[in-house]
Amino acid sequence: GYGAVYYLENVLRDDGQNIKGKTIAAAGFGNVTWGICKKAAELGAKVVTLSGPDGYIYDPDGVVTEEKINYLLEMRNSGRNRVQDYADKFGVEFFPGEKPWGRKADIVMPSAMQNDVHMEQAKQIAANKVRYYIEVANMPTTNDALQFLMEQKDMIVAPSKAVNAGGVATSALEMSQNASRDRWDFEQSELRLHRIMRDVHDASYAASERYGRPGDYVLGANSAGFVTVAQAMLDQGVV
Repeated sequence: GYGAVYYLENVLRDDGQNIKGKTIAAAGFGNVTWGICKKAAELGAKVVTLSGPDGYIYDPDGVVTEEKINYLLEMRNSGRNRVQDYADKFGVEFFPGEKPWGRKADIVMPSAMQNDVHMEQAKQIAANKVRYYIEVANMPTTNDALQFLMEQKDMIVAPSKAVNAGGVATSALEMSQNASRDRWDFEQSELRLHRIMRDVHDASYAASERYGRPGDYVLGANSAGFVTVAQAMLDQGVV
């Protein structure tokens, strides 16, 4: 979740914006969404939706207090798998059987599961004039919905293959520490993650410019990833 927010920060920066004061529609309430809520709150933004198999909640004040953020951990550990528990505890609206994507927010971050956003939800997102669609879960958008969102001229779409790279990056940082028999504190690890996500973003954006579609993060991430793998294969003598 932290890495996704760092990627978002860079998208906003290149669009002349700042994350402070922004509202975010997210999904789920597990580890990734917990990280999004925590880091967004630290940076002055607020997550206003969470979801579960039973529906979604809308918290206009945001999941920003320590009590609310910590309660997500309680919800996850309870095994009940009900987002309604958050609504009951904090007195916010609960929408049974619905998804949060019709709720207006500055930023949409599908962060729960694959194929969570279908064409119906994509049209709602576009109708709400959402500027930033930031995929976090693995392939959270169906192909037709993603194509539709990419065609919206006033919307910036960032793909999960780049946005959620922080998970793999953190694993690599742990392997590096183990291999060197070193130990970093949380601040050191977070600083490295921040730099990695900035580099992932910048590589995506640079590739989008190089191939004639500036700001197309989907093309940029695909192209940058392909070139990186191809170059590694050449360097290793595979081809």
